[in-house]
Parts: sequence; C-alpha cells; structure tokens
Amino acid sequence: MIHVLTLTYLQSRDVVDAHMAGHKEWLRTHADQGRILLSGPKAGGGAVIVTADLDEDQVTGLIESDPWHELGIASYETAAFEARFASPGVVTAPEPDDSVFLINVATTDSPAESVDALAEAVEHVSATAAGFRGSRLLTSVEGDAIVNFAAWSSQEEFDAIFEDPEFTARYQAFAKTTTGAKYRLYRTSRVITPAR
Repeated sequence: MIHVLTLTYLQSRDVVDAHMAGHKEWLRTHADQGRILLSGPKAGGGAVIVTADLDEDQVTGLIESDPWHELGIASYETAAFEARFASPGVVTAPEPDDSVFLINVATTDSPAESVDALAEAVEHVSATAAGFRGSRLLTSVEGDAIVNFAAWSSQEEFDAIFEDPEFTARYQAFAKTTTGAKYRLYRTSRVITPAR
C-alpha cells in the first residue's frame, strides 16, 4: 500500500528548524532507498510524505526512525491506498523488481508527425498489452528528436507486444516518419535525490 503521512508540528518553529538537517538527511536516505516518493511542507505548517508500496510494519519502522518522531517534534497521521495508476517514471516498489523502462529515441524532420504516429502505437498498447504501466512522449527542445519513455512490469511483457500484428504495423508507420530510431530497456540501478 502507498501511505500518505501527514506531519503536524508539536513544537515551535524554532525547534523544528533546529532539527531540520537531521530530518532532511532521513528523508534523503529513504528517498534514495526507494521508500519515500514525495515529501514537502504543507501550506499553513506541517508536512506531507508519500511512501512507496510499503506494508504497515515498514511504515511504522520508517516513522519511528525519523528524528522528528524520536524527539517529539511532529506527530504522524497515516492514510493508505492501493496505487493502481502512476505516471511513467514513478516507481512505487521500494526494492528493485522485474520492471523495465523503455527509452526509445528517434530523430525526425517532423516531430509533430512522429509524435502522432508513435502515440497511435502506444495508445494501442495501452488498450491491449499486459504489464504496460504508461508512457511519456517527449520532443527535444531543438525539435529534431522525440523520446518515448515507458514503464513495463517485466521485459517478457514488453517483448510480447511485438507478437501483436496491429502494434507492429503501427510501429512501422511511426518508423517511416523518422530518420532513425533506436530503443533500449533499462532497470533502476541507483536513485539519487536532490541534496537540499
């Protein structure tokens, strides 16, 4: 389950600020380890943390390891939900799993035409393919290339799309709009979050 942790300050702002460095180090450590997906201050005081897909014991351990919890600086209210949809690039598993990321880079003289053609292929996949988690189509700032960044549950499920003649026909139509295209599959090796 994904957990949303709502932190309420129990101490004055001076005490919160005095222990901010330790709390930020805790946040970064757990973000780099894939346990925390998002965090930040709330308007009006307090903060919100969104965890990866953790069980209740993992969330309890996470909270108890926060210096703010140990020092009685903040209380934690938790709400859990099952994550059925996530934007491509958001990895909710706290540990490496079988998921793969596709990065498909294509050079083109007509980015709008190439994006439209690739979108047709990806929309077909989104309606028919098992294991598809979503795609983000990007156009280079210079307008000479497009990138498809897509997430898949496994390499086997990604490979299966090439057995679908409807997909391959749409992908070939896309390829005709490009001057060259190449894709690779990737797995997460390491996560490094901003040091701030």
